[in-house]
Order: sequence, then structure tokens, then C-alpha cells
Amino acid sequence: MTNDVNPRDSEFIGGNAVRQMFILALLYLPLGFFLWFFAASLLMLPTRLIADAILTTAFPEIFSAVVQLDFQFEIQTVIELGQKVQGQAVALNIEVNPMIYAWGMALLFGLMMATPLTVKARAIQMVIGFSVVTAVTVWGVFWDTLTQLAFRSGPEAAAAARTTGLSMDLIALFYQLGYLMLPAVIPVALWILMNRAFLEAHVIKTRE
Repeated sequence: MTNDVNPRDSEFIGGNAVRQMFILALLYLPLGFFLWFFAASLLMLPTRLIADAILTTAFPEIFSAVVQLDFQFEIQTVIELGQKVQGQAVALNIEVNPMIYAWGMALLFGLMMATPLTVKARAIQMVIGFSVVTAVTVWGVFWDTLTQLAFRSGPEAAAAARTTGLSMDLIALFYQLGYLMLPAVIPVALWILMNRAFLEAHVIKTRE
């Protein structure tokens, strides 16, 4: 897809290319996680903007805004809770940590830095990788929010969740999918897809 091999990485050409690449990936991973956490606020900004647009457009009668506090999200709603503070009604706010769905960014960084690519091909893959993992993160934030609304925030919130028209079983299923599967599977599958030519050359052909 975008797998242009860097001529300066000719040492990868050989039977141990994939093994060497994965060793390099393991060495790059700590740097990837450091940069991912250091730049978390900036990296989560696109997710916040997209999640805000989706939630407030799809369910304007429930959600009013998604506010970013460092890398954490505060999902503000118009749902008034039963208890009052100093005699005033309090609206429900839901807290979501988007980073638990976005760690694939650090994983992809390690894999892409270790793969023998030209500078242009590596940059293209990183842009694609960031975009795809951002979509995965938006999915996680969306269904995490609805799960908390439906099951963890009291009877007023549960009643509001039922007005969305979404099945409670569907909300739970998609939350589990976004929490357990997509963050781990999508980044690796994407890397394999983008570097299919490299893997075919150094895994399949060496076994023929």
C-alpha cells in the first residue's frame, strides 16, 4: 500500500528481516509510549472534536458538550440528577479516559519506525495510522459514554439512555468490542495491510 523500502535499510533484506524488524519494534515501543503520553492532550484533541459533534448532534436532548481536561474528557449532559446541591439541581457529567482506546498509536509508532521504509512512506503510514486509531478511539468514547449513561449513572440517566432508541444489549456489546478488541486488533491489522509487500517478500517467499 505505502510500503516503499528505504535503500539504506538493505540490511533487512534476508531471512532474518522480520525477526530484526520486531526486535527494533520492541526497542522503539518505550519511545512510542513516552511520546504518546507526553503529547496526549494534543493527540486526543481530534477525538474530542469528533465525539462532541457526534454526541451533541445525534442526541442533543441528552448531551450538551464534550470538554477536554488535559487528556481526559468530561461529557456534559442536560440530565438533572435527583439529588440537589445547596438547593439547586445538578446536571450529570460523565468522565471518560480516551487513552484506554488509543494506545494503538504507540504500538503503530514502534512498528512503523522499525519497518524499512522511505521517509515519505513512513510519514504517510503514520498519518493513516493516526487517523484510523483516532476513529477507534472515537468509537470507544462514544460507547463508553452510552454505557455509563445506561448502566452506571442512576435511574435518570438510564431513562435518558432508553430514549436514544438503542438496545441496552447493543450498547453493552459495542462497548465491549471497543474496549477489548478494536484497540488491539485494528493497529496490527492496519500495519499488516500497509506492509503486505514487505511481509510477502520476507515471510512467504523465504518459506517457499
